[in-house]
Amino acid sequence: MEHLFLKCDFAQAFWLSLNLSVDTEVEPFVTLECFKQQLGVPFYMEIIILMSWSIWVARNDHTFQGILPSISNCWVFFKKEFALVIHRAKKKYFPFYRRMARAPIVIFCIFFVSFFVS
Repeated sequence: MEHLFLKCDFAQAFWLSLNLSVDTEVEPFVTLECFKQQLGVPFYMEIIILMSWSIWVARNDHTFQGILPSISNCWVFFKKEFALVIHRAKKKYFPFYRRMARAPIVIFCIFFVSFFVS
């Protein structure tokens, strides 16, 4: 599991595409804590889970459909799934976002989503 999500060259390149460095010498939970600190957003776990899921899907596509894994295909999948997460969260937390419309974290979230979804 460590190799699949953290240590293989493809996974490391995918994490690096989000400017997350992976230290292969530390325990996986330490790496997740580092990701949390590097991301610096309250929805860090959603990003980590979706990035891992994107790696998993790319590997399955390679194994079962013969499609070579690529960073661009992973990003397309990640953007689509992240847009769905934001869509669901927006409905649930809309009053919060309305009250905090000028808060820096909300502005960052809006920028982050618009950058990756567009």
